Amino acid sequence: MNRIPMKGRDIESLLYMGKIQSVNVEYCDEAKKEAKVIAKLVTGEEVETECIPVRAAGKISIVIKQYLKMGVDKLIIQDIDMKEVRNVDTEGGEENEVQDRQDSKE
Repeated sequence: MNRIPMKGRDIESLLYMGKIQSVNVEYCDEAKKEAKVIAKLVTGEEVETECIPVRAAGKISIVIKQYLKMGVDKLIIQDIDMKEVRNVDTEGGEENEVQDRQDSKE
């Protein structure tokens, strides 16, 4: 499966939008000095960072794992929730702003 390359901060942004299901770290070399963060999305796709120092990859993965453990993805507004949201400015009858301003001056 082809993974989509991203920056670490962009993967964290996916977390805050509730799009990450799980995360893992994969070493890039035998010396284990560089690694990449691999995140599986709720859509089944995978994204990865470029090879970065192991310490940085570990920090990113720990942050993501902790947020997932706390259930932050359940607290975020998702597309499903947006079906109930309506724009009150565009619904309802015609409004005359000029008339409303004139009425308020009286």
